[in-house]
Amino acid sequence: MIPLARLAPVAAATVAIALAAGCTRHIDDARPQPASLAAPITVLQVGDLLSPAVKREEGNLFTTATPEECAGPAREVDPPFITAGRPLATAGGHWTSDDGAVFVEEMVAVYRSDFDPAAALKTVGETVESCRGTRVTVTTMSGHSYVFDVAPSAAQAPRDSLLWSLHAADWNCDNTFVAAFNAAVEITACGAGGGPDIAALAEQARRRIEALANTTA
Repeated sequence: MIPLARLAPVAAATVAIALAAGCTRHIDDARPQPASLAAPITVLQVGDLLSPAVKREEGNLFTTATPEECAGPAREVDPPFITAGRPLATAGGHWTSDDGAVFVEEMVAVYRSDFDPAAALKTVGETVESCRGTRVTVTTMSGHSYVFDVAPSAAQAPRDSLLWSLHAADWNCDNTFVAAFNAAVEITACGAGGGPDIAALAEQARRRIEALANTTA
């Protein structure tokens, strides 16, 4: 091949034009890839993933959780298990049991159509298992702190869900993460003696996801 330094100016210019043209053709041939849309559940349906028990009032969410590698099982503000899937829309809600002894927080999300619920559940399960026995310190919105031990749930997890518990000296939380189609629901139920039947809450959440997936908004 002849070095460019030996080319006449006209030839060099021709090569430069050819190279530029080649670059231009490469760009013109590129095709933008449209972002995957939310389906079958749409972003407009994200609020419908919350249970009918949710009230308008705000809950006293867990704002921080340390160590960071075990924030997933505990943190409720920007919940790691929900945000990991890069949701297109999120919502949350709070409610209490009829006797006021149990406080429940719900965090829900709608993802792109290529969301992999099985992979999400696998990641959550691995994280919970790796944090088993770890003492996690959380801080609430009101500034109160709890030190929880991450533990497996005594209940049997329904299909498309995982269960775990957080135990402290004076406060206990039962938790679930439910994922199916392109949606996820995370629920934390806390009280002195733990939450209500967390497996039942998980099953109800799974049915809400399934119903929305089979309904055109």
